[in-house]
Amino acid sequence: MIEMIEPLGNLSLSGAVLAAAGATLVSVIAGRHATPQGAHLWMRTARWLFVLIGLFLSAAVGLLLTALLTDQFRFEYVASYSERSMLGGYKFAALWAGQAGSLLLWGWLLAILSMTAVFGWRRLEGREYAIGHAVLALVCGFFAAVLLFAANPFQLVTGLEPFDGRGLNPQLQDLSMIIHPPLLFLGYAGFTMPFAILLGVLIVRPQENRWLASIRRWVLFSWVFLGAGILMGAWWAYIELGWGGYWAWDPVENASLLPWLTSTALLHSMFVQQHRGMFKIWNASLIASTFLLCIFGTYITRSGVIDSVHAFAESLIGVFFLVFLLTATLLAVGLMIWRRRELAPPKPIEGLISREGAILGANVLLTVMTMVTLIGTIFPLIGPLVGADGVTVKAPFYNRVVAPMGIGLVGLMALAPVLAFGQQAAQRIAHNLRWPAVGVLIVTSLVAFFLTFNIWALLCVAIVALGTGAVVVDFIRSVGARQRSTGEGLLPAMARLIDRDHRRYGGQIAHLGLMLIVVGVAGSSLFSTESTHTLKPGDTFEEAGFTMRFNTLNETRGENFSAVQASIDLVDAAGVSETITPQVRFYDKWSEQPNAEIALRSTLTEDLYISLAGWESGGHAGGIVAAIQVRVNPVVIWIWFGGIVMVVGGCFCMLPKLLPQARAETRVGASVGREQRPPEAHGGSPTDPQSLPATPRSSVEVPV
Repeated sequence: MIEMIEPLGNLSLSGAVLAAAGATLVSVIAGRHATPQGAHLWMRTARWLFVLIGLFLSAAVGLLLTALLTDQFRFEYVASYSERSMLGGYKFAALWAGQAGSLLLWGWLLAILSMTAVFGWRRLEGREYAIGHAVLALVCGFFAAVLLFAANPFQLVTGLEPFDGRGLNPQLQDLSMIIHPPLLFLGYAGFTMPFAILLGVLIVRPQENRWLASIRRWVLFSWVFLGAGILMGAWWAYIELGWGGYWAWDPVENASLLPWLTSTALLHSMFVQQHRGMFKIWNASLIASTFLLCIFGTYITRSGVIDSVHAFAESLIGVFFLVFLLTATLLAVGLMIWRRRELAPPKPIEGLISREGAILGANVLLTVMTMVTLIGTIFPLIGPLVGADGVTVKAPFYNRVVAPMGIGLVGLMALAPVLAFGQQAAQRIAHNLRWPAVGVLIVTSLVAFFLTFNIWALLCVAIVALGTGAVVVDFIRSVGARQRSTGEGLLPAMARLIDRDHRRYGGQIAHLGLMLIVVGVAGSSLFSTESTHTLKPGDTFEEAGFTMRFNTLNETRGENFSAVQASIDLVDAAGVSETITPQVRFYDKWSEQPNAEIALRSTLTEDLYISLAGWESGGHAGGIVAAIQVRVNPVVIWIWFGGIVMVVGGCFCMLPKLLPQARAETRVGASVGREQRPPEAHGGSPTDPQSLPATPRSSVEVPV
């Protein structure tokens, strides 16, 4: 079996290319078929061809994993990213450590998600789904073809088979890097589904908004996984790179952030189109931009055109992705120009101080943030055109330009629960903001009196307090309205209110998570401190209320590395002691690249981030001198908690209704629950504001 890995692997990739070509052809035939019965037959055939694509790429993944786990160093990929002494978990992670393996992972995930999507859409009528199937098959075929002809993971080494491999880059030998890439690729792959249906709708002719319902969960799914992947990447940078930060505005970091920004805007503007028939051109542009930015990020990472600590070496793969990116961009832009009349808004916004006005403002801010970040990322490429050869855009630029826009965006988000649709929204905002404003005044005053008078910190605190207060007040009012309408008790009313609208309350949970992230970013950015102490064994120093005593340096041995390890006793104000051991590791196959392993002590208020910055032996009493670097990062843990809360909120939005309808709710015509459904469910037009039911303000859903 081992000897058959290479031919079977290439056969699997070839089968995926052929199955994708067949699925494309069959889907196009289904879209052009004159009778519904004939179209259904061709669509059924296309669905089973997607199953074949998934099976072929699953076989390729399984074969490459087998080669990695059994140390088949006759394959170039295995010899480059694995070694005999490496732990099994890292051998598994080596699947996506290199160019070919990561593309195989992405292509495989895309095939599995595409197969899931086409079977999920099997009961939906419309030629746009046949065209969408064709687009999905083309994208799957593109990845399979790149793997077969340009980045083949089953390429054999030239000459004799090496006894051992090079192994993973030391910075990748961390648990977070086992998790981070699959999460990102799930997000990237998931955004292909909305893009495929969008092209189908534009080709067939956009006539109504019902197609948005078929892609909403795909947008949420992809947004959740991409956000989780970015969060895990930030955690990896924080604990593995040893510089004490979590986001450096590196080009590859930016490349993953760009589609997350546009998809965040899309989640909100889709809500407006479904309920008000507005923002059609926004949604079409955002769906296309999100997918194209995923491809752009892959091009940046794999072309070698921009220097990054995360990027792969220069490769011909970048040319394939550049051609694909330009082709897809021209197609999407051309179709939107062709259908510009159908994408025109049916009516103007009735008032800027309203739900739709706030979402428009948020979309503008997110779009500007995306454009600024994109231009900054590619400036090394466009700089020579404006006489700025060799100029790169660094973190201070983004912090001065993008960060204030982010604060404004969170401010708009904080107002969301107190805003309604339509012309009357401005008249009610002052009344709805009374109690949240009181909370802002109290919290901001306490922070200014006891903690800090920093203007930026107080602004962030005020926004977070406003957003949290608005969510709490809105929920209390909603529960009260339901109790009055149904006669239910407090707990049943709360449970059924939340169950009636997972999208609304999941969105509010996600908003609260983002506010926790704002607190963490503001605190760690504005108030972090750093110091370096040169110590001999037995020396002590104090930092952030802790007494630290340097004991000694030791040499230790791991599976595939040796390390110099410092032993430091850490005593807090209460006298509780613990020993921490920051290291510098020298991996056997990467001895020229020492890798810092920090010691981290986290609390709700601050992180104590300790690293071994250097050492010297001999020439001093005691024989050893060590440089210990200590960084105090306030409230960093709020970033990780906030990210988890935000992901949970996004997942909550996708849940179906879980509780049965209450008898009292049926009696009153579901006056609190029914309005949560789109207006089409009431027989009204999705573009007619009069079709929205007249309900209390508290029962209008809030998007993510």
